[in-house]
Amino acid sequence: MKNRVRGILLLLALFIGCNVLVAQEYKYDVNVFGKTIGTVIANRTIKGNKIEYSTNSLSIIRFFGKKEISTIMKTSYENNVLKKSFYEVKKNGKIREKSTLEYLNSTYNIITNGEKTKHTKPIHLSTIMLTYYKPKDKEKVFEEVGGFYKKIKKIKVNEFELINPRSRHIDTYIYNDEGIMEKCIVRKTLFNFEMILKSKNKQKLVGKL
Repeated sequence: MKNRVRGILLLLALFIGCNVLVAQEYKYDVNVFGKTIGTVIANRTIKGNKIEYSTNSLSIIRFFGKKEISTIMKTSYENNVLKKSFYEVKKNGKIREKSTLEYLNSTYNIITNGEKTKHTKPIHLSTIMLTYYKPKDKEKVFEEVGGFYKKIKKIKVNEFELINPRSRHIDTYIYNDEGIMEKCIVRKTLFNFEMILKSKNKQKLVGKL
């Protein structure tokens, strides 16, 4: 009888373990010239060997007229390999940029604003992961939207530069001791965007997934 109970408890434990959902959400303020113009919400959901990343942002820029900029990005990994990604930018409700990525037959098919590119090697680290992952010096990070790799350069223990080999723009990522991105500086031609961590939430949910 005892062995039977132990067996049932073991099966139950295994069942629950396979159905644990870990959800994380981080919110960032978006600053330009020292003023908050919007918010970025980053989410990561872990379901067994699958990880879903997403970011949503809404900003209002009053620079050469009022502009409402919204972005959405969703990226999926399975067994630590990038499987698909979707990215879209709207300005005042109209699509200004769109990119899709899909991994089929050992090849990444990437379409950015109608232009098609391909990539054949499996990808294990892409830019959307940098919110949750503190990179290493000289590591390469795949840009899902453009379909190419950017280079990492370590500046301090928790500070890194992300170098775009095509434009030579350099973005800065700063992390806390937990490996969570606290601040990101995205450099553009006319001005820089700063993302500053506002709040974070982590929860574990158990259920049938």
